[in-house]
Amino acid sequence: MKSIRVFPIAILSIIIFSCNRPEPNFEGVLMTDYGRNGIESFKTVTGAQGPLGLGSELYQVPMFEDKGDCEPVRVSAKDAGIFTIDPSYTYQAVRGKGPSIILSYKHLGTGDEFFNSIESSVLNKIVTNTFRDKARLYTTDSLMNNLGQFEADVELELKSKFSEKYFQLNTLTSGLTPPASMAKAIENRNNAVQQANQVKNQLETSKMLLEKARIDAQTNQVQSAGLTKEVLTQQWIEAIRNSKNKVIITDGKTPVIFQ
Repeated sequence: MKSIRVFPIAILSIIIFSCNRPEPNFEGVLMTDYGRNGIESFKTVTGAQGPLGLGSELYQVPMFEDKGDCEPVRVSAKDAGIFTIDPSYTYQAVRGKGPSIILSYKHLGTGDEFFNSIESSVLNKIVTNTFRDKARLYTTDSLMNNLGQFEADVELELKSKFSEKYFQLNTLTSGLTPPASMAKAIENRNNAVQQANQVKNQLETSKMLLEKARIDAQTNQVQSAGLTKEVLTQQWIEAIRNSKNKVIITDGKTPVIFQ
């Protein structure tokens, strides 16, 4: 009977201790004294924590990369050009900052939707506001022509702002699109450039063909001028003069020569 009583107690102890253990790739944060002492009430822990006392709670902060996706919003260039952005980004918590993250955001919830709550309430707002602020530094044309630089400027500032919130920004895309009228104007401009290049190529080809025809005509003219009746007669006479063993038969009018 005694051994039968010990066995359930041992199982219960294992369950209690194993339930208070951070999961792999999560940072465990132990809060004590109901968090009354600020950051001093939160510390990073590893392994099984055993039974927790009153006012204590074990939180887990995911350390893996997650993806944030903002709602599309409109931004204005400094000359009032309106664009739409649809930002997306990847990020993760900075290891060692779990206590600060829990202290700052535990009011948003710490369950499975913890990161989602931080995204929607904190990070997404930082992203869209930074895009708005940076867009006001560009004119409409310069924003379209320097999209890469625009995104780089936003990303650099967001890296700093995310770090202040205890997160690391890994990647960022703006999803920027111009208004329909501007997109149509850009399309028309690109078509005009393509047509101009096509006409230019056609003109260059025509010039080359005309030049070839001119050279061919001159060549034919030179060749024709060089083979007149007089020239042919003179060449025939020279051929006879330089030939040996000739026999000339004549009827008094037209000589015939045999060699």
